[in-house]
Amino acid sequence: MLVTLAASAIVDDLAYTDYAAPDTIPPIEIQQGSIVTSRVSITNHGNLCYDASLKFPDPPDLPPGITISPAESRILDAGKTTWYQITIHASENASVGTFTIQIADNIANDPYTWQSVELSIVPPPLPTTPAPTARVTPIARSIPTRSTGDGGAEAGGMDVSSVVRVILITFVATGIAIALWRRR
Repeated sequence: MLVTLAASAIVDDLAYTDYAAPDTIPPIEIQQGSIVTSRVSITNHGNLCYDASLKFPDPPDLPPGITISPAESRILDAGKTTWYQITIHASENASVGTFTIQIADNIANDPYTWQSVELSIVPPPLPTTPAPTARVTPIARSIPTRSTGDGGAEAGGMDVSSVVRVILITFVATGIAIALWRRR
């Protein structure tokens, strides 16, 4: 009988020792007016199975405009790790800044082990300026804009047919000058 009482006392003592605890939680960043999910794990370092869930701070202890959706309860086997997905909501007017919040295991007969997590609330990105889609007309009046004419491309601000005429006149004038010079 003495042995049974000793064993019972040991089992009762084991039930109230903190064996399950959340693992380190990486920093979480969320934009105002958005929702983000993160994964949190609890590891059972003991030799008993637990029905484990997560415990979050009461709403007054969270940053203004932040809510955390509860994660469903799961069986946490001895020596195993269980992952939970949590969903964090930030309202459009949530306070911008970096806050430290606490997340704990919520296991009956096992004291809470609170784990700190850094929660950064950032403003949403500024909207991009769209590129103009309409044709832009130059404002300066001194910039010459010449049409290419019926025949084609521009050449130095002159129509191609004008350039051909100037070259032709130059050759004819040179030919006349050479002929007159030889007559002398």
